[in-house]
Amino acid sequence: MQRLTFLLIYCLLSIVSLAQSTNEDITSSFFKDYEKDPLNAYMHVFSQNKWIAEKKSALETNRIKLKDLLDQLGDYDGYELITEKRAGESYILKSFLLKYDRQPVRFTFILYRPKKSWVLQNLSFDTDIDTELSEAAKVDRLKTNW
Repeated sequence: MQRLTFLLIYCLLSIVSLAQSTNEDITSSFFKDYEKDPLNAYMHVFSQNKWIAEKKSALETNRIKLKDLLDQLGDYDGYELITEKRAGESYILKSFLLKYDRQPVRFTFILYRPKKSWVLQNLSFDTDIDTELSEAAKVDRLKTNW
């Protein structure tokens, strides 16, 4: 009887933990979808947040901008985590470098956990990585000369 009770409790805890998404679930699912179809992945990731999903015209405008950008970059060759910053336990920024033939693209996710589940609060993309990297190098150069 104890063994059955233990097994039942274990199964219930497993089900509860599966229902609670992690912030990694959102980004890894996005990149899995992105590999197959970047534009649909972009639109789909917002569908989990009812507040953003309602803004269809803004999402469509950004989807078109992403399509125009991707048309110029060549083949996609994976992604790398650049940085992860936290503001408490419920607010996270994750920045990723997406590798393309021509140049990298940065995708920045802002994830929020208002209750038990994580939701995407914002997702942006840009190609200004080289400018920021150059600026960061200037600051580092100044520090080593002191």
